[in-house]
Amino acid sequence: MMLLEGHAVFDIGDEHHDLQPRDTTFIPSGVPHRFRNASDVDGMKILWIYGRVDATRTLVETGETRAVSAEHV
Repeated sequence: MMLLEGHAVFDIGDEHHDLQPRDTTFIPSGVPHRFRNASDVDGMKILWIYGRVDATRTLVETGETRAVSAEHV
């Protein structure tokens, strides 16, 4: 993931990291994480790059797993 615009907070485990444009992250498969917009008024734009064409995402809150390709049509 690369933050293209805006400011974000990256949460992984008990850690919280402030992200600025052009900051990048790598998250291994199966590791719960999230990105939060650090602004109440400005948007943020993220570039996602997946290691596999058949990548999936599992939502921690519901346990639902779905194909990433289905979310980005």
